[in-house]
Amino acid sequence: MKREFLEVLSHAKAWGMSLINASPTAPKERILEVYRQTMVEVVLVGRLSCEQDEYIFRYEPSYTGEPISAFPRKDEEYRSKYLWPFFAIRIPPLDREDMREEIATRSLREDQIIEILGSVATVSVSNPYEFRLESGLQD
Repeated sequence: MKREFLEVLSHAKAWGMSLINASPTAPKERILEVYRQTMVEVVLVGRLSCEQDEYIFRYEPSYTGEPISAFPRKDEEYRSKYLWPFFAIRIPPLDREDMREEIATRSLREDQIIEILGSVATVSVSNPYEFRLESGLQD
C-alpha cells in the first residue's frame, strides 16, 4: 500500500499538483473533520490532523459507511509526510491572486494547510465529502 501511495505521489506533478509537505514549523493547526452526506443525514467520517511533521488521518470509530478509497481500512491510522491527493486536490493553487487575497483576508499563512482546507476548500462538486474545522484549538 505504501509503495502504491508513493507511485501516486510521484505522478502528482504530471497531474498539475504540487506535493504538500507537513511543515514542522507551521503554527499549531486545528483538526479537519471530514463529513459525508448520506440519503438521510450528514455523518462524520474521520479527522485529519498535522502532528509534528506528519499528516494523520483517522476514521471516526462510530462511522459505519463505506471507506474513502484513498483510506481503505477503517481500523487503520494513516500517516504521511505529504498531504494525500484526496485532500490536496481540493486546494486551489496558492499563487493565484484570489487565493492570496483569501488567505490574507482570513489571516492565514500558506503553510496552514488544514486551516485552508477547512475555510477555503470545504466543498467540492466532484465528491460527496465536506470539510469542516473542528471547533476549538487543539493543545
